[in-house]
Amino acid sequence: MHAADITDLLSLSRHIRLPSGVTRVQTRLLAAGAQHFTLVAHDPATGRFRRFPRPLFDRLLSAMTQPGGARDPAWQALVEEAWASLAAAPEHRFAPGEWLLGIGAAWWLPGHAGRIQAAREETGLRYASFVYDLIPLTVPEHVAPELVRSFVQHFAALCLLADHAICISEAVRRDFIAWQRRLLPNLSIPADVLRLDARFAAPEAADPPAGTLPAEPFVLAVGSVESRKNQYGLLRAWLHLLRRHGEQAVPRLVLVGIRGYLAEQVEQLLAGAPELARRVEWRRSATDPELAALYRHCLFTIFNSHAEGWGLPVTESIAHGKVPLLPDLPVLREAGGPHAVYVEPECVPALAEAAWRLISNPGERMAREAALRAAPGLRSWEELASACAALLDRAPGAARGDRFTLPIGAAVPGGLPPMPALPGLPPAYAAAGPLIRLGPGWAEQEEWGTWAIAPGPAFLRLPLDPALRGQPLTLLLEVTAPGAGHHGRLRAQGGDWQEWRLPGGEGQLRIDVEGPAEGPLLVEIDIGEGVEVPPDHRRLGLGLRRLRLLPRPAQQAGPVPPPPDPAAPADDPASDTPSASPPRAGGLWARLFSLRRGR
Repeated sequence: MHAADITDLLSLSRHIRLPSGVTRVQTRLLAAGAQHFTLVAHDPATGRFRRFPRPLFDRLLSAMTQPGGARDPAWQALVEEAWASLAAAPEHRFAPGEWLLGIGAAWWLPGHAGRIQAAREETGLRYASFVYDLIPLTVPEHVAPELVRSFVQHFAALCLLADHAICISEAVRRDFIAWQRRLLPNLSIPADVLRLDARFAAPEAADPPAGTLPAEPFVLAVGSVESRKNQYGLLRAWLHLLRRHGEQAVPRLVLVGIRGYLAEQVEQLLAGAPELARRVEWRRSATDPELAALYRHCLFTIFNSHAEGWGLPVTESIAHGKVPLLPDLPVLREAGGPHAVYVEPECVPALAEAAWRLISNPGERMAREAALRAAPGLRSWEELASACAALLDRAPGAARGDRFTLPIGAAVPGGLPPMPALPGLPPAYAAAGPLIRLGPGWAEQEEWGTWAIAPGPAFLRLPLDPALRGQPLTLLLEVTAPGAGHHGRLRAQGGDWQEWRLPGGEGQLRIDVEGPAEGPLLVEIDIGEGVEVPPDHRRLGLGLRRLRLLPRPAQQAGPVPPPPDPAAPADDPASDTPSASPPRAGGLWARLFSLRRGR
């Protein structure tokens, strides 16, 4: 048995009920893999991973596709029951070498990467992660800039933590290997492929819910409506067909998907072209039974995406016996195989011509469907779960030790890393904030930096270059204090506490240290009770904007008494560097616990 992390799924369930994309894969794989995976989640009250009861997991999955939405009282009650059950569940004690598998998308969870690192270092577990795509790196023009910066940080944490990567296509594996080596040239993380060629629903489902199906023939396009999915190009092709062949000859086009990034292009085209307004229907959501009915009764499907990690709508179309029309991309060739019709990518005339052939020649379309049904079928989710477990069973052991070090003078942002000049990436240390800021005393990271909040503790874990072992150093923290100011204390390696008093606004803290003889430099920050700040009334201490290690003159080596004013400006040639914009209001392993107990 392997441990599968569902912390992200439980956290997401407070806000989103209907699974889509990654969560659909995660829930189905885990539901089918009861004999392979023990469900675990992080308990915030104790900082430990606990076993989540599978019967309650099955109830959550059953309720996800029911009507009512995330704010439905019955759903919220079930979610609260799930969290209460987790708090009462037994702790999962990882055995050395045991796998912890991340199937979902936990990178958005504050502090979660640090929790995995703590458990990995404390217990000797191995960590494996699914890699669904690297789209924010490969086609950044189709995602929001802040998502690019967040993803750079997520990707860095993944490469610094993971002992194994499970990629959902060969195309993603190629991307992962190439970008991982750009970030860490001297490291090769083992990466396998687990293709998502599984059946999402049986074609012989029950009759569709009333009102699900259009009253006339239709073509189906499933996917969030956004720049990357290129419904804009699809609508241009459909408008071409309508104006060339007439509205009576062209089927209705049904789009199913939430509104995504740069959907304004689609909205403007739909509003500006009367023919499209009459012949295109956009449904923002659909339950699994509704979606299955749409697949079963459509003429064919179109998935006109610029870039994908796999292309679940392609697999769903094939599962329901419907021919997908696709741009000729390597990853979509993997998903569509010999069953799809392929056209030149980003070519509106080619897309319109291929669609018209499928519309106007029902005999060819039905022949393709017959060949599709006669071909070897898609795998079951049970088969996919077994294949996933087998990848872990034969995966190599973990490579221990830190995969980055913090050089002298290098700045580590307290918030998001700077926008990279892709395809270049920032140094690993510049994006490693989630693995440097550890402990429950750190709030959710913001763009400018991260608040330390009460109750703590908050730690900094700084891997050092071996050349700095035993060397005199100064750790400089560029910080922001709440408007009324703040006082607290900090210490390095369990040594003497040094107190600080900061006025409101920006300032600096410094602590003189010696590089430890082994392991990372550990710094503990105690903000006391903090300062209550409206409107959310968090108790804030200091906001970390960035940190740096600086050399200290050799004559200051040895025990250093606390300076009379730890908040005094440091002798730092870079102190005039422009700071970030003003901030918005807004378990650990045994060594850190031992430091905490030594207060």
